[in-house]
Amino acid sequence: MAPYFPLYVTRSDGKLEVLTKSRKKELNAPTDDQLDSKPDAKGNTDYFKGLEVGDAKEVDWRRKLGDAYLYGHPHGRKKRYRSPGDFFPHLLWLCTDESGDPDNCSCKFCAPDDIQVFEKPDKVKPPEPIKKDEPPNKKDNLASKSPVTGTKPMVVVPQRSNSQDKGINVIKPPASRPIAGSVVQPTVARQTGPASLTPTLLAPAKCFEQDQDGQWNKFLFRPGELAWFNRGNAWGLSVILKRTLTRDPSNHDRAKYLVQPLSHPFHHPQTKIIESEDGLRPWLAWSPPSPTHHGLATAPGLTYTTVDWKSVSSGRYGQGDAEVDGSIFAAKAVDDSFTLFEPLANNTVTTGERIYNGIYLGGEKIWTGEPVRLRMGTGQDIMVVHSIVERLKPGSTSTTSASILLVGDIYKFSTLQLQPGVEPPDNRHLPIRLRQDMEYRNRATIPIKRTLSFWKIVQAQAPVSITEIKGRWYESSALLPILKGANEFSRDLQRGEIGDAGQWMNARGDCNGVGSTVALRMGTRVVDRLEAFGKSIPPGTRISRGLDGPPEDQVFPSEFEVSATTTALGQGRGEAMQGVEEEEGKKVEGVSDGDIAQFMDLDRMEEGYVQQYAEGGGQF
Repeated sequence: MAPYFPLYVTRSDGKLEVLTKSRKKELNAPTDDQLDSKPDAKGNTDYFKGLEVGDAKEVDWRRKLGDAYLYGHPHGRKKRYRSPGDFFPHLLWLCTDESGDPDNCSCKFCAPDDIQVFEKPDKVKPPEPIKKDEPPNKKDNLASKSPVTGTKPMVVVPQRSNSQDKGINVIKPPASRPIAGSVVQPTVARQTGPASLTPTLLAPAKCFEQDQDGQWNKFLFRPGELAWFNRGNAWGLSVILKRTLTRDPSNHDRAKYLVQPLSHPFHHPQTKIIESEDGLRPWLAWSPPSPTHHGLATAPGLTYTTVDWKSVSSGRYGQGDAEVDGSIFAAKAVDDSFTLFEPLANNTVTTGERIYNGIYLGGEKIWTGEPVRLRMGTGQDIMVVHSIVERLKPGSTSTTSASILLVGDIYKFSTLQLQPGVEPPDNRHLPIRLRQDMEYRNRATIPIKRTLSFWKIVQAQAPVSITEIKGRWYESSALLPILKGANEFSRDLQRGEIGDAGQWMNARGDCNGVGSTVALRMGTRVVDRLEAFGKSIPPGTRISRGLDGPPEDQVFPSEFEVSATTTALGQGRGEAMQGVEEEEGKKVEGVSDGDIAQFMDLDRMEEGYVQQYAEGGGQF
């Protein structure tokens, strides 16, 4: 269970009786007709029933959400709250407004025009300059200092409790200084436009791993994800098995990972410990190359399960590297797959829906409560996921024909020119990672570009098919230094040019031609994550559940244990390859010495690798 802290509200504005428009008293509760449980002429019953203290629904209402009503609003029985979400703004006002003025409350009954949110201010006609021979009017000056507000102030609903929230500072534009000799104009107060959308309140994390993945600057990669890894002189494809935190020489936290390289079914390389996130790349950061065997590269429609890997290894498909090609085909199969995990509710009888806390979508692991990148809209829009829904076809209980939807709030990246009185909106409904990353980017752009950036909500609680999901959203501040290199990223910082990391990323399905030569498709549903990788990883491989799993899931192997595992796998490989035709003393045609060392050297274009290549006489 996620940690929580009880709050006790000692003030109430509830009323048991109210005056009607005709000045008559009536109970602030359901009427006698509404409480009547007698069936009508057709035998139907439709009535309200009071909940006793301790009743399951009463407890559920107090804890999180319910389908009961809360009566007692001073405006009468028709102003009843349908859910704790409806009541929360009013509760927040009761707890925080010392004046007790209901005009300061933003609930839907006290402020039916919705909460005021930030909009770019309209053009305001500047006041007439003050004449030198005429003293300024004190009354006018006082009036110019009073803020211009809407009919209701904005009430900020706090995001889910997280220890990292304490360190967040909203970026404020620097105060403008008058130029010597110029006439000082009265300050134009910040203005707010009418709100059209209210962001959805974030739910607390439901498990420890979800909470860790939602934290700022902790782990970039997650167990079960497909990722590129640095083999020393080239890059390969792997699945992340474990992760942990260690201390670097500066006594800062540093993420450490254990990965299993992918391969064909008859040979599995050793697991590898990655000591730094610099040694990993997200799967969607690069595009896989074509297979090294010409026969595999030119044959249409082949998949990992349909390729004859024994024939590939024996050279029947020409020169190439079977391990490299096995990893390429395996990665494409994983990209096409999806797995729902951690079911939260099963309402298939009433609504035909099941709700989940997370989904492995292609090569990535996605939780509720975090942002994802979208194909739809501008192509750069994101959505904060609030629920993952499996919707069955009417009258069907089969999951094979079910549609999978992510439901959440859609945001677009917006920028404003810096000017007096303009501030970025403080949207506490955004996940901590989004807010911290935007603060980081604004620190770079404000002094140089004189611009403010923020995520603007464009649609609330939108259902989106997984076919429209590009993949996870990554912090620019965390990923761009890795993708672009420290030197280039530092130059971008100095120029105030910190773009979105999503512009450097592929989308799920791109490697299989989805969206270009192939129509958008959900992909293949698999029962669990290990099934998605199939025989590309050794039998008995376990993907850690981290803090949510057994104690052994958190034990990180030593280099000696990794080496011992390699020896065992090597013995297994010899037994598996007995069926491969190979003459005594003759080298297998399909395997070339040095091919594995050259595996996917995608960084050769980068300065460090080019220099290393040149110094080595043209070879690694």
